[in-house]
Amino acid sequence: MVRIGRIVGIHGLKGALRFRPDNPDSTTITKDSRIAVEIRGELSEYKVSRIADGGKGVRRLELEGVRDANAAEALKGAIVRVAEADLPPPAPNEFYFSQIIGFKVALDDGSVLGTIEEVFATGANDVWIVRGGGREVLVPVIADVVKAIDLDARRMTITAVPGLLD
Repeated sequence: MVRIGRIVGIHGLKGALRFRPDNPDSTTITKDSRIAVEIRGELSEYKVSRIADGGKGVRRLELEGVRDANAAEALKGAIVRVAEADLPPPAPNEFYFSQIIGFKVALDDGSVLGTIEEVFATGANDVWIVRGGGREVLVPVIADVVKAIDLDARRMTITAVPGLLD
């Protein structure tokens, strides 16, 4: 199961949810899609009965069996996942966020900065959360910083722009 976003709140009193996809441009979830909702490590499957734009990078999501605000509130903060087989294959030179979790990140001098632990979209660019050596670095995924991506070696090479490592 691959993470595609998070339930960030409820919408109204009839069980609708506010869903924030990790990729704001994603069209992975459609009416009748099957999703898994993860709360405290436990997965529950649902069928999507409706999905619509909710504005500001959020989608309004209705799930079969979630019929009131109390049921929706119980899902707030949950991770939304889909089966990897349900995802379209990435285009050449593209990858899913879930594929790069665990990749090593090295500076262009060869020193290892850490491992990609999380990825999130900001709207302007994606950001890798890299942890290692007792610290956390937020790496913007922009051309001035990311110099090489080796999917086979599970390694990224970056240039530390001023302020990145402070």
